[in-house]
Amino acid sequence: MADEPTQFEKDMAMSADELIEDFALGVMRVCDDNLRMYREALGDDYPEGDHIELDVLHQSCHELFFSLSTKEDAMEAVERWVDHERWCVRALAQGAKHLLEHGSFNYGPTTGEEYDEDADLDDDDFDEFCSFAGNVN
Repeated sequence: MADEPTQFEKDMAMSADELIEDFALGVMRVCDDNLRMYREALGDDYPEGDHIELDVLHQSCHELFFSLSTKEDAMEAVERWVDHERWCVRALAQGAKHLLEHGSFNYGPTTGEEYDEDADLDDDDFDEFCSFAGNVN
């Protein structure tokens, strides 16, 4: 009896577009579930929109980036998703694109910092991600 493939193996077998779609469906599901819970708790007049904790979105961007980093067509694929109608998908795609270009939210046009291979890396880029996510239209 063969073992079930791991999530990593499944991700490696997917195209870049399929990976992005898979992650996009996941963040949309989280947002839709959150909206439903907020409306149940606070009433039906709770405003429409995508509601996702930034730490969840941050982690999703990094996981998508990790999986996309092995795909030759990653940048072309992510470009097709950066203008999606849902904010959560735009933020995910733009975040993954930023990571493909700069390796961290600590680097790039938002911070003005350029990646330095010799510098001590601070792996915690959550604060910069929050600023980044706040600028996603």
